[in-house]
Amino acid sequence: PMMINFTTETEKAWYKSPAIVAAVGVSAIALAAFIYPELATQPIVHYRADDNSSSADRYTLQRQTHCQLSSQHYKPGDTAVSIPFADRAVVTKTISIANSLTLMGECQHNGRSITNKQPGTSLVALLERSQSAIQQQHQTNKNPGILTIVANDFEPRQGERAIDFSRVKTLVDDIEKQGVVISFIIPQGQLYEDLTNQLSSKESICVLDEGKDEDAVRRSMTPCIDAAFTKARKKTNKSN
Repeated sequence: PMMINFTTETEKAWYKSPAIVAAVGVSAIALAAFIYPELATQPIVHYRADDNSSSADRYTLQRQTHCQLSSQHYKPGDTAVSIPFADRAVVTKTISIANSLTLMGECQHNGRSITNKQPGTSLVALLERSQSAIQQQHQTNKNPGILTIVANDFEPRQGERAIDFSRVKTLVDDIEKQGVVISFIIPQGQLYEDLTNQLSSKESICVLDEGKDEDAVRRSMTPCIDAAFTKARKKTNKSN
């Protein structure tokens, strides 16, 4: 008897259906973006600088919030560098971010990492140490960077009469030229006024809430940290 094949006309191969191909394509892209967010995201190096001077001893909440807000922005491929400062600045930790769990528990350690050897909190020493940490990273890692500085205050060290703002300006310019976005988060007051007057990138200076209200501290820091990460992610790897 003659066999009739009824399926030839009615069945279409799935890959010939535009709707199915589109759905599969969208799913594949969504899955890839979920599994490999670094493919769509510019990796960055974050230099997190926290005030560890005697006068900032009570700034536990500010240090913790700085760490938490930063961690929320990290993606696989990023690098996190801790730079506590007082009369000097020290690089205490460099962590390569592998996944969202890399820094789990890190933000609980918010006591001071270093203590003053002499009175004063030096902005110049912090910027100089940050600059050398950036140069060191650039030897192997050309990704754009962010330097977020949460400070109670900066005051001259022994033997210094005042903050050398011309030196500060030079260091800030040099750091920015190396593809690093700088963000100062400091209380309202004379230092805030001086920095706002001296530095050209005014949007990089935010007012820090010094209180113990967690929500208020978070609200004061969030816009500055968000803006710095957004700006840095838009930069591309430096070739030099």
